[in-house]
Amino acid sequence: MQNMQKLQSIAQFILDEAVRLGADTAQCSVMETRTLEFNVDGGAFSLLRTLFDRYVSVTVLRAHRQGSVTVNRFDEDAVRAAVADCLAAADGAEPDEAREYAPGPVERDFTLGTPEPDREALFARTREFMGDAAARHPKLLMEQLITYHHRTQKVYMNTNGVTYRTLSGSYELGMTYSAHDGEESTAMYGGSLTTRTLDRPFIDCALIDREMGEVEAQLGATPLTGKFTGTAVFAPQCLAGDVFAQALSNFASDTALLEGTSPWRDSLGKPVADERVTLALAPNDDRLVSFQRYTGEGYPAEDCHILKNGVLESFWLTQYGANRTGFTRAGNTSLSMIVEPGDAPLADIIAGIERGVYLMRFSGGQPAASGEFSGVAKNGFLIENGRLTRPLTETMISGNLADMLRNVRAVSRETLSDGDVVMPYMAFDGVTVSGK
Repeated sequence: MQNMQKLQSIAQFILDEAVRLGADTAQCSVMETRTLEFNVDGGAFSLLRTLFDRYVSVTVLRAHRQGSVTVNRFDEDAVRAAVADCLAAADGAEPDEAREYAPGPVERDFTLGTPEPDREALFARTREFMGDAAARHPKLLMEQLITYHHRTQKVYMNTNGVTYRTLSGSYELGMTYSAHDGEESTAMYGGSLTTRTLDRPFIDCALIDREMGEVEAQLGATPLTGKFTGTAVFAPQCLAGDVFAQALSNFASDTALLEGTSPWRDSLGKPVADERVTLALAPNDDRLVSFQRYTGEGYPAEDCHILKNGVLESFWLTQYGANRTGFTRAGNTSLSMIVEPGDAPLADIIAGIERGVYLMRFSGGQPAASGEFSGVAKNGFLIENGRLTRPLTETMISGNLADMLRNVRAVSRETLSDGDVVMPYMAFDGVTVSGK
């Protein structure tokens, strides 16, 4: 509590200084983090360390001009300089009357997740995981494994009378690995987990065990010959990052709406996807370890649907984007995505596909504004006559993201729940697959 009072004192000083120097309104975040981290390299513990970070973010408005500055020091001279630099940046900006911060008065305290770590339990789970992975998947080489506990104390304040104090903490795991057998090896794959507790072995969380087995099965991958149009089955991690996160950015974000490039611009309240597609942004959902309780402009973060039964319910807009476009601000600005599962087992979905690909990872650039994309299918398999027949390498897939969401073949009953997202497997028809 004493440290939180210190952070709030710094935040109040920043706001007072901003007003003294002529800001019309201002907001700031003052944050202190502590990270307890275990590193495993090449199968052996290589590092134990505790990291401390400080972060101050200041944003001001003067004559509808906005300036922002971020520094990593709390001392008075550094903070004074940051506020002065912020006002100078605002004076050099173009005026924009759409910018605003949340109104007050509001004062809230949040205690989220597990703020204090159990170091011994984290070490034990990490060591256990190394043993489990080696025993169940002997052909895997763990390139790097990092487990850690991350604790954050943060104060947000603005000159409209809004104050949020947040104490949060979580355990996290991140890893990269590949399979090896003699001279053969697979493409590298990465997995992650965010959790409030250590009550389950890491290998039994999310889809970690299953994914490791699939990577082992990719030994002996060969290039595809020729080209065909078929079905692409996206594994959950790939679906989250390369389909839904990209769709939000390309079709529903401030940038897409303000630049007029979104093919969804005139589709609010209309179908833009298959009726089996329901996408919520839900930072308050107990299945997720998301600590967003307010937006970057100080508004409370509320769970919301972007897509519901294929219908576009909301854009992914900040208050600034809403003011500029005339649409409504989204309930939150997180990527805490929940996509509703279907009722078909993944095995049945694959059994119904004549020809296609199954991919765990996609390597490609940002899709074009229209949704056109092209890239390499990584950690994938060829599907022929309802079976995964062989692992693939040097295989490209291409298509249009907006069209894909309308051409859903199936949504799986199984889901990934890794603390960051809840996501099924999803099969899309009409995807072009090409090899050598």
